[in-house]
Amino acid sequence: MNKNRDLPWSKLCMKIFYYLSFFLGILLCCGLQTATAEDNAETYKNRIELFGSFEYVSPYNTWGDWETLSASWYRKERPDFTWYVQLQAFWRDEGNGLLTTAGAYKDWTNFFYTYTALSVGTNAVFLPQIRVDQDFNLKFGPEKKFVWVVGGTYIQYFDVHVDYIVSTGLTAYLGKWVAEYRFFENFSAPGWIESCSNLFSLAYGQEGWHWTTVTFSFGKQAYLATSLATPEAMENNSYYVTLNHRQWLAKNYGVFGEISYLDLNSTYKVGGLLLGVFREF
Repeated sequence: MNKNRDLPWSKLCMKIFYYLSFFLGILLCCGLQTATAEDNAETYKNRIELFGSFEYVSPYNTWGDWETLSASWYRKERPDFTWYVQLQAFWRDEGNGLLTTAGAYKDWTNFFYTYTALSVGTNAVFLPQIRVDQDFNLKFGPEKKFVWVVGGTYIQYFDVHVDYIVSTGLTAYLGKWVAEYRFFENFSAPGWIESCSNLFSLAYGQEGWHWTTVTFSFGKQAYLATSLATPEAMENNSYYVTLNHRQWLAKNYGVFGEISYLDLNSTYKVGGLLLGVFREF
């Protein structure tokens, strides 16, 4: 069936208007004041975050648009232990789905901490059946301002595919600047197809004030296309760029937003808009 929707500009404009109206409404309800770096910082044990995102995918006639709603709760149980839970709902032309994630950050010493997360999705082609992430972080250097990370990820999809990802990288905390580089190597089964990618990130800000972050990643996505009569190894170049801003409007609440662009060569291009709110208590 021909959907005949190659240029849905009216729908696209309405979606953007909806999200911008939501964001501006939050600003007006909260007041347009913003927190400053000189505000007295308080330690809150809980943070709740809500966001919605809209992504326009080209060619639209094939992919349509992607919409997401997300709710997260972060809990600082002790100074050395923080856990969180997250629920995300997805709406796409190829199906709808839910993804539930639980994770934790744990400081084991003053120079070593870990991050662990488990995600479970509903039966959708774009979601994992199960995903496990584990990072090991080592602080070093003057005042321990540098962090070396070694990580691993296991992803089981609802079809026969499984991804094994290993990664390593370095983060530098330089005053109000945070710079990060990370390298990922992916092995996709069946076929043990190998690919790799790189991520660069630069952030400026401070907790209780604001954070502005730009991220750029590029590399390849490769897998064995088992749906073909004769399975064939697929490999696509890709790059992804995001600009994210988180703004405290007072000591314990604020807003955040992100614009993004993904180019997966020979498959699709995605432009995204995300808007959210958070509150600490």
